Amino acid sequence: MTEPQTNTLRGEGISLSFGGIKVLKDLDVEFRAGEITGLIGPNGAGKTSLFNCLTGAYTPQKGNIGYAGNSLNGLPPSMRAAKGIVRSFQHVALCPDLTVRENVMIGVARNHHSGWLNAFLPLPRGQREWAAMAQDANRALADLGLAEMGDLMPDALPPGMQRLVEIARAIVGNPSVLLLDEPAAGLNNSETSDLMAVLRELASNDLVLVVVEHDMDLVMSICDRIYVLNFGELVADGTPKEVRENPNVVRIYLGSDDD
Repeated sequence: MTEPQTNTLRGEGISLSFGGIKVLKDLDVEFRAGEITGLIGPNGAGKTSLFNCLTGAYTPQKGNIGYAGNSLNGLPPSMRAAKGIVRSFQHVALCPDLTVRENVMIGVARNHHSGWLNAFLPLPRGQREWAAMAQDANRALADLGLAEMGDLMPDALPPGMQRLVEIARAIVGNPSVLLLDEPAAGLNNSETSDLMAVLRELASNDLVLVVVEHDMDLVMSICDRIYVLNFGELVADGTPKEVRENPNVVRIYLGSDDD
């Protein structure tokens, strides 16, 4: 009997160029369920471009992207999201005209049949689904310590809390793949500590969890594996200890005597 395919997100030979500039160069990456994988590197290393390829926002000129043994090549972002592949962004992108709760509800709308618009209509099915989405949103907000913030407008929150609202929107639909682009940006030490606890709890689920982050303490503390990019190339990968001691990584972050 063939063993079932594990929930692994893979990129094989991913190459991406813009106007002759090579942004990603023959990358091979593997993100496994049940682990937290870090993706680090200097600004311009290609981390966000790789996220965009994985989610379908960019189409690489070469390479294959697959999840759970199935190719994602050619699938638009909406269809990848329908498969549970969800991401957050470097910059907070909340709708200023919706409450915090309503912003989070957008992330769970794909799990309901009547759709976002119908939830606003005074029909029994729409009202039931609205209530269900609101309950899911409240639960996600509570998981991130924002239980009392649901009725507020986003601009009433400090930047760090707005970041947490965006993460709540990403996790509310119970994704199978969660790609977080600098989730600790704008968070203070206490908020970062709370975020680390949430990410560790999420990793216990059957979830592919990938984090792009410049906070090296966070990366080294919570990640099981780390990939290091520089100018679109993979220069190191391994456990936090292996990456920390890799001479290529030391050179990139600290420079060398020959620089």
